[in-house]
Amino acid sequence: MESARFERTVRTESSEIFAIYGGARRVGRVDIHYGRFEVHATLLVEVDLTDDELQQIIDQLDEELVQTHDPEREDFLVTVFKAEELGFYSDEYEGDDDAGEEEEER
Repeated sequence: MESARFERTVRTESSEIFAIYGGARRVGRVDIHYGRFEVHATLLVEVDLTDDELQQIIDQLDEELVQTHDPEREDFLVTVFKAEELGFYSDEYEGDDDAGEEEEER
């Protein structure tokens, strides 16, 4: 796999979320939480990767994102999950709401 590319989708004072791309395809996402001495990451992988490819992504995360934010951190802890996106849900989304229409008719 070629070098991963990270696109930030969310940033707060103590955390960030990035979509991860390998070439043109999305291969996963990572949620990074910056603690006082440790940085915790939850890596959600959406494609099959070898152990070497997974380690390459973790190393890139550390070098390109974590160390630039907190070079003095004591540990970088990564939990990896194999994931499949099932959908996107939002309070803003206005889809077909048959239940709401039925209530209005009563």
